[in-house]
Amino acid sequence: MAQNCEHPAGLGVGVVWWPILDDLCRQGEGLVDVIEAEPETFWLPKAGGFHSLLAEALSHLPQPKLLHGVGAPVGGTCPPPDGHLSALLADIAALRPEYVSEHLSITRFRPTPDRSPASAGFMLPPLQSRAGVFLGAANIRRRRAALGGIPLAVETPVNYLPPARGEWPDGVYIAATAEAADCAILLDLHNVLCNARNGRQSAAAFCDALPLERVWEIHLAGGESEGGLFLDAHAGLVEPELMEIAADLVPRLPNLRAINFEIMPERVAEVGLAAIAAQLCRMRDLWNRRAANPEPQDIPLPAWPQSEPTLNDPAAWETLLGCAINGLPEPAISDETVAWWRDCTPALDIYRLLVREGRASAVASAAPHTTRELLRHFGTSRTREILADHWRHSPPGYTSADEARALFEFLTEVDPSLPGLAQAIASDLADLDKLSALNLN
Repeated sequence: MAQNCEHPAGLGVGVVWWPILDDLCRQGEGLVDVIEAEPETFWLPKAGGFHSLLAEALSHLPQPKLLHGVGAPVGGTCPPPDGHLSALLADIAALRPEYVSEHLSITRFRPTPDRSPASAGFMLPPLQSRAGVFLGAANIRRRRAALGGIPLAVETPVNYLPPARGEWPDGVYIAATAEAADCAILLDLHNVLCNARNGRQSAAAFCDALPLERVWEIHLAGGESEGGLFLDAHAGLVEPELMEIAADLVPRLPNLRAINFEIMPERVAEVGLAAIAAQLCRMRDLWNRRAANPEPQDIPLPAWPQSEPTLNDPAAWETLLGCAINGLPEPAISDETVAWWRDCTPALDIYRLLVREGRASAVASAAPHTTRELLRHFGTSRTREILADHWRHSPPGYTSADEARALFEFLTEVDPSLPGLAQAIASDLADLDKLSALNLN
């Protein structure tokens, strides 16, 4: 491979880092070997782009770093937001990661062909077809070149939609895209397990379709069920079934560099740092299952399918999903697609829920005084109604600060006389402005 995939140095066991996990990362050798961070979650908007707080946040940790993008996936037609590339390049220069990973997913769409891209508010599945493969591969090559040629790995996505007639199997789509782009694979086994439990391709079939020498990294996590679907919620520890899948697979991966654990920061307290430390020790046992002298396996990849889904235009696919999930007018679909689209209702409801929960979390983190004032005055139920009313008229923001500022404008227009609200908004705005001012120095 052009990315020098042959026998890379192993990094070991790590975590996707949040400040609440810092005590684990400081415990010295033998527990956390590598730190993976999601750069966009540490960015603040500024004029013309973003300022990153990530390098400063990680400066005290000596472990090697990896960057795992969450704000500009490579599965769709819409380019990243203005300023994204320069902010990511700054993080790469500061942290010197061995490689960068990106999701093979979609987060932006055009509500109509003539409109600017809007945020979908959540990672959405890409179009799994020949057109989707060519699009993803071109995006990966373009991103890698823009980042100065740093090696790039693509993450296997979670997909809550039922399989569409004619779409490519999950594993074949990933394999074809990675081969066409000549890139590495971040194999998120929890995503694969979710897909299998939700009626998509089995975990065994998925892994058998992959070029295993391209797998540089594994992600493990815990999930939960909601609305009849199993979600990649990063909600807890890794369940035994997933550990068994990983144990069988790790000895077959000649170029594995890291096994990383993912958990949302708000779930850490209920799980406990001691339990997470024990989880990392079990992952160490997985890491030690690597073959002593791995040899690339000469296994033929599945042929590219001849079938194609009825809806086979990537831009139209993004518009359909993005509009449906965000309550916008949906484009017309063909008669052949109607039955499948009707079967998508439970999955679309889940995506809508995830968008709402993500936006609420963003508001709570960026506007804590305003959030508390709303809850104090209205209670939880009415506060959620107010937020829902706002979201019906406002697309998801790219950062938490964007979400907060849009909410402030909405609340000021709706009820500027609410006791205490103006002071709460002013306090949150002052905090955001202070951060912005610090970042401009």
